[in-house]
Amino acid sequence: MHFTTMTTNKLSTLILGLFLYSFSVCSQSNTLSSSPYSLYGLGLLNTTNTGKTTSLGNTGIANSSRTFINNANPASFAYVPLNTFFFDVGIKSTYGVQIDGGSQDSKINANFSNMAFAFPINSKSGLSLTLIPYTNVGYSLNTIETDIEGTSNVFYSDIEGSGGLNDLKINYGYKLLDNLSLGLTSSLLFGQITETETNYIANNTLSIYDANSYSGFRLGAGIQYSPFKNTTLGSIVNLPTRLSGEKDTTVSQIYDGDVYSNEDLDDFKLPLEIGFGVQTTYLDQVTVALDYKKYFWSNTNQTDQLGTFVDQNIFGLGVEFAPNINKLKFWNTLQYRAGFNYDSGNLEITGQKINNYTLDVGLGIPLRYDGLSMLNISYAYGTKGQVYNNLIQEHYHLLTLNISLAGRWFEKRKFN
Repeated sequence: MHFTTMTTNKLSTLILGLFLYSFSVCSQSNTLSSSPYSLYGLGLLNTTNTGKTTSLGNTGIANSSRTFINNANPASFAYVPLNTFFFDVGIKSTYGVQIDGGSQDSKINANFSNMAFAFPINSKSGLSLTLIPYTNVGYSLNTIETDIEGTSNVFYSDIEGSGGLNDLKINYGYKLLDNLSLGLTSSLLFGQITETETNYIANNTLSIYDANSYSGFRLGAGIQYSPFKNTTLGSIVNLPTRLSGEKDTTVSQIYDGDVYSNEDLDDFKLPLEIGFGVQTTYLDQVTVALDYKKYFWSNTNQTDQLGTFVDQNIFGLGVEFAPNINKLKFWNTLQYRAGFNYDSGNLEITGQKINNYTLDVGLGIPLRYDGLSMLNISYAYGTKGQVYNNLIQEHYHLLTLNISLAGRWFEKRKFN
């Protein structure tokens, strides 16, 4: 008997290479949004996650990591099976239609959505490393008319923004009892948001390019408890923190050349976040999950040029059906999913909150006989905002594809 060190080393090198590549890609380009509402703050909070959770209404606070990487609660990683590693990578594509009064515009984009791996430390604890977008920015405003002060003349502007923040997260879970686990999480938040404003004044063109960079750390914790065999309760908390930032500005004119400047930005405050979840399974085939999260934005006392930050409430509901009968038939090996998510939004404009509704359906296709390696496909339809009060309503279609792989390492080979 001997350890499969050769296979393990190759696998570890491959995972590390893929993770570093995704880190580079995510650091350079994180334009995962085409929503005009990504203009405010640090952009829209990311709504996709690892594994199958995106197609379950973004629930997962009470779900364990026994069969996949559940990034929603660090306590879940106490249940990663021994000698098993999980690896998850995802991409997503969004098609959005914005309605502004009597006009509408449509945009499509696609990009990286996550990279994660997890493994057990011993029979009572496990660890994961996840790289995932934290906020998404992508907007374009064209032919904005502005009066020239002191005259009857006007000038026109085009404004484009892109980028966002990334979340490099370490999760650790420890099992206190067979039915009780605790978890800790630490996040490095970093990224850059760029904006290009082009002003057309008479025969002159003035271009202003801003690159705003932010970074900071955040800590959190989680707990999961199973009072009954088929029911689990969960809770999470993410502590408030401040992100420091700086802005590099380049002002360009056709005849006068470029002017560069650099300045520190005011810290951006992230609020206290709490969440509660429950999950139960019926007849070993139907699983129902319900999550609630609250973000206390009003305690940050922050405002944006477009509006005021307000407390945010998020409700999620997910249902999964796994037949688990007659596995010789392909359709009985699939996992069928559906979900609903309501987000009250964290911005209030002219007395109106920018809320968001999402309906999800998904499919889990096993890639191996053990059912741990899965191809997870999710489709979501959502609406954001309203048409009245000079606001914009957005309808969007979101398609995500996650490859969730499971393997064995540091396992002894057996010979007859």
